[in-house]
Amino acid sequence: MSTPATNLFEQAAAKVGTEAPAKGKGKQKHQIDIDGLRQYAALKNAQKQIEAALETLKADVNDVAMDYFLNSQRSDRINGIEGDTTASLQLRKRTTRSILSDQEALVLNELNIDIQQDADARFYINNDYSEDQELLGKVSAALDGIVPADFLKATQAKYVVGPKAVGQALDIEDEAQRATIVEMVTTQAARCKFGGSNEEALDILRDVLYPTVKGVK
Repeated sequence: MSTPATNLFEQAAAKVGTEAPAKGKGKQKHQIDIDGLRQYAALKNAQKQIEAALETLKADVNDVAMDYFLNSQRSDRINGIEGDTTASLQLRKRTTRSILSDQEALVLNELNIDIQQDADARFYINNDYSEDQELLGKVSAALDGIVPADFLKATQAKYVVGPKAVGQALDIEDEAQRATIVEMVTTQAARCKFGGSNEEALDILRDVLYPTVKGVK
C-alpha cells in the first residue's frame, strides 16, 4: 500500500503523468502584404449585401409575374416594364435534372399532367457482390445459372416534367389547384435590360449598400 503524499513536493511528484500536458501555443501564422486585398474584401462584403437585396427583389418580381401567369393571362411569358427598364418574364418547364418526388409524380399523373420517365432508371450490381472477384469472373464466363438470384438490382423508376406540362397546368380551372401545380412543374426566369446609365446603376447600388435610415442617407 503506497504512502499518501504529505508535502507539496511529494504531491507534485505524485501528479506527474496524471495531468494532461499544457497546450503549447500554436505556430504563429506568417503575414504577407497583398496589394488589392482590402479592395477585394470590401467588394466581397458588398457582394453579400447585393445578393441579399437581389433575392428580395427577385421574390417581389416573381410574385407579381406569377399572379399574372396564373390569373390575368394564363400565359407562360410576359414583358415587364418600369420606366426605361424592361424584362422578359417566363415560366419555364422544370429541368429534367430536377427529379419529381414520388408524391409529386402521383399528383401529376392523377391530373393527367405530362410527366416522363427519367432515362437514368437502370439496373446495378448489388454492392454485396461488387468486390467478389471470383463471382465476377464466373459472371463474365457465363451469367445464367451461376450468380445469385439477387445479384442484379434495379433503381426505382423516376419521373421528370414533360414538355406539355406547363400549358396543361395553366389550363387547370380551379385557381388554388392551378397555382399549386404550376409551381410544381415550373421555374421562373427573368431576362432584364436596364435602360439607365452606369451612373444611375451606381446610384441604385449605393442605395442598396447604404439604405436610408429615418429619412437620412
